[in-house]
Amino acid sequence: MSEQQADTTTLQQLVDQMQSLTEYCDALKQGASTFAYMLPNDWQGPAMAAFLGSFEQWAAGAEALTQSAEALHQQATTAHTAYESAVEQLDTQWNEFRGQLP
Repeated sequence: MSEQQADTTTLQQLVDQMQSLTEYCDALKQGASTFAYMLPNDWQGPAMAAFLGSFEQWAAGAEALTQSAEALHQQATTAHTAYESAVEQLDTQWNEFRGQLP
């Protein structure tokens, strides 16, 4: 039987990176929204309407990216928790078994 290994350190790094991606997406959306809706003071007419249409499409894509990043973060967190728990349980079981050996 081969030994199984789980690299929980790398998995934790993935969790952290997915959290950073989620935060970055949120910050990008907020910054862009603030900028886009300040423009009406300077822009008007068809150019502004075209810009806002394009911005709304971009915002929908940015929201989809944010939701995907959040889902990936949740999956990575779930995997990390499961592996950490499994490693801990197996260590406990092995130590109990080893303690029963003559």
